Amino acid sequence: MVRSNQQQNSQSEYKVVIAYDFGTTYSGAAYAFTHSTPTEVFDIQKWPHKAGNFFPKVPTLSVYPRGNQQQSYESPRRQKLLEWGHGAKKAMLKPHAAKQNILLSHFKLHLDESLHRPPLENGLTPVQAVADYLAALHEHTLQELTRGFAKNYHPDTFRYCLTVPALWSDRAKHMMRQAAIQAGLITPSDPSDRLVLISEPEAAALYCEETMGDQVQLQDNDRIMICDAGGGTVDLIVFQVNFSDENDNDNPGKRKRQLKEVTKGMGESCGSVFLDDRYHELLQSKLGAHVMSKIQPREMNDLMEQFIDSIKPEFDGVDDHYVTLPRSVELDELPESIHDYDDGCLDEGTIKLTAQELKQQVFDPVVERVLTLISQQYEQITDGQLNYLFLVGGFGSSNYLYQRIQQVFQDTKVNQIVCPAERAALAVVRGAAYYGVNPQVVVSRISRRTYGINAGLPYDDKIDPPSTRIVRPDGSVRCTSRFLPFVKKNDELPVNHCIREQMYVYYGTLKHTDIMLYATENDDTPRYYDEAGVHHVAAISVPIPDMPGVMVGERIAYNVRMYFGTTEIRMEADFGTGQKYNVYVDFDASDKYGP
Repeated sequence: MVRSNQQQNSQSEYKVVIAYDFGTTYSGAAYAFTHSTPTEVFDIQKWPHKAGNFFPKVPTLSVYPRGNQQQSYESPRRQKLLEWGHGAKKAMLKPHAAKQNILLSHFKLHLDESLHRPPLENGLTPVQAVADYLAALHEHTLQELTRGFAKNYHPDTFRYCLTVPALWSDRAKHMMRQAAIQAGLITPSDPSDRLVLISEPEAAALYCEETMGDQVQLQDNDRIMICDAGGGTVDLIVFQVNFSDENDNDNPGKRKRQLKEVTKGMGESCGSVFLDDRYHELLQSKLGAHVMSKIQPREMNDLMEQFIDSIKPEFDGVDDHYVTLPRSVELDELPESIHDYDDGCLDEGTIKLTAQELKQQVFDPVVERVLTLISQQYEQITDGQLNYLFLVGGFGSSNYLYQRIQQVFQDTKVNQIVCPAERAALAVVRGAAYYGVNPQVVVSRISRRTYGINAGLPYDDKIDPPSTRIVRPDGSVRCTSRFLPFVKKNDELPVNHCIREQMYVYYGTLKHTDIMLYATENDDTPRYYDEAGVHHVAAISVPIPDMPGVMVGERIAYNVRMYFGTTEIRMEADFGTGQKYNVYVDFDASDKYGP
């Protein structure tokens, strides 16, 4: 349990918002000043080991030493981060680097329990690996930030906004918050709203609404779907745009736009890294296991880079592509199938990958999953109204993905498909910065699951099992396994909506009262907390305070308040003594379901 009696800071106390989009393959950072009008977002585009060049993002790569050298103070077996980002890529190009160092990549995927990823090679937990990378990213961002006007503000006035996939479980989001604390972004005693999490498609929606709303001429009650296709995940969400009666300070003469979630956001691990995996399998099938086994790690990295930097972004389903083979590959060791289809390129040390085989074996299996996901999201829109589909993210810049989405959905299900001409890869991190400045843009969200607690509700001898029957000290007959719902699946929740329940405890019989949070993705509300499909996802232990004048065994009331309208769940308990227990809930329980 994390106990905090601090009130949340008022919006005016934060001077700078720093946003981080921690991605599977690339990460980004941006910042904005809370009092500038209109809001202007600044990107971090200068990165270590890329002097003189500007890049919108930095690779999500970390390098650690092999063995137990350079141990850190945190654990005798915890190794120190040697390099990150572009520096990690350069470090692995040195001779014998693979023997001396361990390169961690795609470790964000380890926070998604449903993928069942193997342990990280160097033994770090996913939280530790993410924390090390975030700490390095954060240190560099602060250095860049304080070169400019932000140096006039104390770091205590900085607010942070982190993006998370829509498909992540509550536990995964909790681990992301713990990683941010370990990385030094905030401390456990900071006000809870100093670090806010926002789902990646929601952040992208804010970016599109803010920067492209006038371009596409968004009207009141228009519906927009965001398809955020990134490196690891593809996340979707649908918002309705509503115009409020207030004037927009950033755009004089115009009314403020607000976003209301129409469908519960969804996502799947089918981002562009899965194209990389399938491309590797294609190489294996074309070159053969014997040739592949002789290719050194540095050479394999070059083969993958050709796909990542050239083939993947340029593929259109029509043109063939050519891959330059490493010098160590002996042409006479290549399978006969390659020689049969050779058009002279082998003489130049290259092999041809036809558009057809790239479609069938690499792109289509992943793209079809994206199309299915979009269809599933569209089916949640009860009246079928969808005005715009915004395609953002690194994978969202793929020409082939854009073509396929157009073929399937243009004019039949959506009026217009839009891919930002610039900064598509930065849509999420820039949207997160906008959110940190003005969280009130999003006015309601849809609950992904049914949440509730185990409560001693009245026993019904016609329905409830006899084994669950107990008699309380006051003589009331209760059922020990009843489920008390706080919010139901698909409920529309205003962001500031507080769900209140009065609970009871018998004074002096316990030192703490434990509140267990349960959740289910079942469509029907369960009667019992231990039904199939109901999972224990979190817990909070609240000390029962000293209450002068209250007799031992006397039934006392306390209020439980839960907030489900934000990206994270927040709970608090109040005994009416002036002491409030305000927590971000402990999600150490097994939680295999998405939010």
